[in-house]
Amino acid sequence: MANIYLIYRNNITIAFNKQQQEETEKIKVNTVDVIRSLHLLDLAVRSYAFVKNDHFLLAIDTAIVNNQAAFSKLEVLLKSQQFPMDEFYKLRDSVDAYINITRIMMRLIDAGNIQEYVKILTSDPGYTVWLQHQQFLKRVNTFEDDIAQQAKLRYEQALRNSYLLQILIFLVAMPTLGYTAYYTNRTLSISEQLRKSEKEKSSILLDQNQLLERTVYERTHEILAQNEEMVAHNEQLVLQQHEIELQRNNLSAQNEQLQEAKRIIEEQNQLIQRKNNELGVEVERQTHDLKQTNLELIEQNSRLEQFAFIISHNLRAPMARLVGLSTILDFAKDTKEASDIVHLMVKSTHDLDHVIKDLTLILGIQKMNTQILSEIQLESLLHKVLKTLEVEIKETEANIVFDFTSVNSVTSLHPYMESIFYNLLSNAIKYRHPGRSPSIRIKSKSVHGYVQLDVADNGLGIDIEKYRDNLFNLYKRFHFHVEGKGMGLYLVKTQVAALGGKVEIKSIVNEGTVFSIYLRHT
Repeated sequence: MANIYLIYRNNITIAFNKQQQEETEKIKVNTVDVIRSLHLLDLAVRSYAFVKNDHFLLAIDTAIVNNQAAFSKLEVLLKSQQFPMDEFYKLRDSVDAYINITRIMMRLIDAGNIQEYVKILTSDPGYTVWLQHQQFLKRVNTFEDDIAQQAKLRYEQALRNSYLLQILIFLVAMPTLGYTAYYTNRTLSISEQLRKSEKEKSSILLDQNQLLERTVYERTHEILAQNEEMVAHNEQLVLQQHEIELQRNNLSAQNEQLQEAKRIIEEQNQLIQRKNNELGVEVERQTHDLKQTNLELIEQNSRLEQFAFIISHNLRAPMARLVGLSTILDFAKDTKEASDIVHLMVKSTHDLDHVIKDLTLILGIQKMNTQILSEIQLESLLHKVLKTLEVEIKETEANIVFDFTSVNSVTSLHPYMESIFYNLLSNAIKYRHPGRSPSIRIKSKSVHGYVQLDVADNGLGIDIEKYRDNLFNLYKRFHFHVEGKGMGLYLVKTQVAALGGKVEIKSIVNEGTVFSIYLRHT
């Protein structure tokens, strides 16, 4: 339960870290938008002074609106982060004052009073606002960088706590297993001692019986040998026989006691044997549970490490580009160069958005317990996927045949099944052999408690021996002559595992590939 709770806290930390990074980047971009809109306003006023074209008036209005929107967004975001707002309000007042000055300049231009316009222009009132904005920009960047660094430290602390918990669980489990083994060995030793004791008692009883029979035989032989003497001593013989009978009765009573003791020992031995068997079964069950738990912990730890690596690796590049571009934006030589830098920043933002959406999709698969299972008709589902791929099928002249006569329905999650069919068929078409049209065969059957779905194609194939360890990893591709992100097989593997199934693959290079999906009967 502690492990589950820590994983839940790690997910919250990751989500909070992502939100903090998004907010810091929005604040930086909006801060830059303020000075960008002022540059646009200043350029439009100057251009209108040279060429009185109404298009420049539209540019002035656009700059003012953009400036107000940037300040509104900044006010909300900075207040949510408890940023000192005095400097923000001073900058906004200065910008509003400068906008009023540009309006005065526009009225002077419209009135034809160029001298007054030139006088205001020469005083360069925008330079003071620009210097004030630069100080505010540095203050905001420093503040936002501190927030991002704190979020990163919290994320790393969450990972360290996870590692410490795994070590603690291991240290608790090992002494318990050792104590169980010691108790089992002790029980077996006691059982062996009881068995030896019973054997010794049986040996003693056998020796006594043999001694008794030998004594009786000797006595009888002596009586027969001395028959003549026995007649004379009849009374003495009767007494001796009576004494012998008493001895036999005593021996018989002793024998009965030994038999009773033997029976009690046998019952105790059977009870100990049953306890030993039950203990052995319990030890085996607990050992299996420990191994299963350990495997699950190892797999979960591997997923956490892989997910952390994916986040670190795939977010680093666009974030680094954004930071670098935002840094060099201040040193742009002209408006065109600044516009090119902004265009690259927008592209990096889109790249970052795509990575975040991919990671969000993967997290959604791990939360399948919020979905509802339903009965799915495989043929109807396939027709829906074929309709989605209709253009690709026509362009490649793909031939797709299916056979659902054995099993035509499964109880599963409809979005997952549709995604599995779509990714397998899309890959089969995308990675087709250039020398022949795609031929795809789909078949279902019931095998050992599973519904087996086979998707076979005649495409390029995959070198299984070479790529076995990376077949279903995220962002792994094996053919680079067509576009792709390397998410298809990863999503298939993840969704099938979430449904409690498994995936097998057989492939021959330049001949084709067969994917076998095994889903549990419900």
